Amino acid sequence: MMSEAKAVFLHAGYRTAGTWLWSCFRNLSEVTAYYEPSHEMLSTIDSAKLATSTADSWHSGHPKLEKPYFAEFAQLLGPDGRGIPGYEERFSIDCFTGQTPDGADRLEAYLRELIGAAHERGGVPVFKFCRSLGRLQWFRSTFPDAVHIVVEKNPISQWLSCWDLLATHGNPHFVAVPFAVLALNRHTPVVDRTLDALHIDLPEVSRRDGEETFGAYLDFFKPYVKTIAPASAYRAFLVHWLLTLRHAATHAHAIFDCDLAARSPTYTQAAERWIADFTGLEPSFGTARQASGDDRHCGFGASEGLKIHLDAMDLGKEMVRSGAIHPDTFSFWASKLAQATQVLAFGAQANWPQTQVPLHRATRIVDIALIDGAGFDTVLAGELTATRTALGEARQQLARLRRSPFLRLTELLRQMCSPKRFVSTVDNE
Repeated sequence: MMSEAKAVFLHAGYRTAGTWLWSCFRNLSEVTAYYEPSHEMLSTIDSAKLATSTADSWHSGHPKLEKPYFAEFAQLLGPDGRGIPGYEERFSIDCFTGQTPDGADRLEAYLRELIGAAHERGGVPVFKFCRSLGRLQWFRSTFPDAVHIVVEKNPISQWLSCWDLLATHGNPHFVAVPFAVLALNRHTPVVDRTLDALHIDLPEVSRRDGEETFGAYLDFFKPYVKTIAPASAYRAFLVHWLLTLRHAATHAHAIFDCDLAARSPTYTQAAERWIADFTGLEPSFGTARQASGDDRHCGFGASEGLKIHLDAMDLGKEMVRSGAIHPDTFSFWASKLAQATQVLAFGAQANWPQTQVPLHRATRIVDIALIDGAGFDTVLAGELTATRTALGEARQQLARLRRSPFLRLTELLRQMCSPKRFVSTVDNE
């Protein structure tokens, strides 16, 4: 284990509480915390935009931040006070080829400039990305001296935050993002394979010649996602979720589970010890929000969500058989999909031990790296036991439900009553 890290890379999904985790590092005086260094806004940002980009300037749901998101970039603005030198908008496009990404040499040089600037200030750079998970292999091999931590949630809890911003506040950004990323990667074989398995037919993006930027694609899909069924949007979201977490179990130093952090002080305490041992930094995670009942609606019912998750599980099994993913990746996917299915069926609290919910329904994903050498106690031992029990039972329950006449009847009624453009093309076995 490292005693001091040259840099920390937080690779987060959208709406996973990654900003909260990053802010815990930012509170340390010895840290220079860079927020989303691949964000497309950095190509044109100026001091006025920087000052007004705060957690209070929109319905962010983020913790209160003492400084604007991009405050650490203020000293790096270009000579004319606009843009960050070395940044290129193509850095904002995640990719899923597994190969060296487009512009890799320039992206590496840009990030090394940020690392050097932090070191000149006497700080350890901590990056919070939302556009890096597809390129995790490249990040890990290119920056081997950094600590790479994936920040995640189960897909339904993550989707609830994205969908609520659209349904309640009219903000389609986070529902449109997966569509934009997938469309920019649509000719990648693994993307095409996953889109087909989840029964998604992406529309062709109308754009001006040569305009294949993330911003242009996002502008196309923002109005589009308002016209489709929520379940159809979730299918695309889940494709993006699967692909971004394809290498998390094999190429990250650790996975930080924000579902568990919101409910288990023991987990956050173990994470604090592991971070200190591995990086030399001592952030406090005591501000993790203690989860309460979440009454937000995801836009579709439990039976529809179950079918989507079953399609994802079938894909995962096939990809393991073909060698497209590591078995550890499938185990990771299965754990979080089982958790998401239970959240849909029983509510946000169903996955956590309490008097009205049997313990055998609890689903867990606890990264062994967070426990190893950091104090293995009875609570975390119980978490691991619950994981094994829940996954075994979930497999049996999903198999029974897939064969159930109720599920087939639900699908028949949905096809009869739904508008034709929203009918799923899923075949029941």
